[in-house]
Amino acid sequence: LGTRRKEGSDALGLIVRAIQLPQDLVGYLGQDDVVHVAYWKGANTLEEAQKNKFDLIFRKLETTPGMKVADLGMGWGTAAAYMHEHGDVDVTGVSLSAQQVKWATDNLSKKGLQFIWSDYRDHCEDPKHIGTYDRIYSIGMLEHVGYKNLEPFFRCVKKLLKPDGLAVIHTIGEPDFVPVSDAFLDKYIFPGAVIPTLSSVMPAVEDLFIVEDYQNIGYDYAGTLAAWDVNAKEFFKNNPKAYTPEFQRMWEYYLKMCEAL
Repeated sequence: LGTRRKEGSDALGLIVRAIQLPQDLVGYLGQDDVVHVAYWKGANTLEEAQKNKFDLIFRKLETTPGMKVADLGMGWGTAAAYMHEHGDVDVTGVSLSAQQVKWATDNLSKKGLQFIWSDYRDHCEDPKHIGTYDRIYSIGMLEHVGYKNLEPFFRCVKKLLKPDGLAVIHTIGEPDFVPVSDAFLDKYIFPGAVIPTLSSVMPAVEDLFIVEDYQNIGYDYAGTLAAWDVNAKEFFKNNPKAYTPEFQRMWEYYLKMCEAL
């Protein structure tokens, strides 16, 4: 699935399967419901490391008050809320997950902070949004667009940005390009995802942007996964009937396998 263009209902189906986990389970990831690698430099707890990650991206964006910012993918909206609060910027979160958009809208939205249920490709074709954003960031979405869609993704980002705009794109990475997903991850965790490599991303970027910064925090993923595993075991212990034993074993295998990698 990751090798072809994800059209309309197919893309929506993959998003629903990949990220529409129940809120109770997502909550174990940390108090900010962050479903991506934390940044452990100077941190002692998962919550501190997750805040560090938000701050790292915030600093890289180099915003000034009043700027217009887009969060493509948005997760549960907590990163957008952080950017809005700390930067005094207008943030729009864009996601195909109706569950996440609803939760973020109900719990986080306010003046200058909104969430839209939309395919990012539709967003970048909407004349109301073309060339209107000062900054764009995306956290952990690039893995899900498919390797053949990397160039169209970055072209979309460029289309949404103002001429002097800046983008920060975060993704899981692989050292060796494989145009298919791991069979276990594809079936149970991230259907249709293909982890990009630097060698596959750069050709999609180089004719569109000047790359000013590259940072590898892959080592921090192991610590994040280990912390998630501790929290997950506690969650399943306190909620033994919430999920089947088979699901619990699958979830533990996923976390420990990825930590080992």
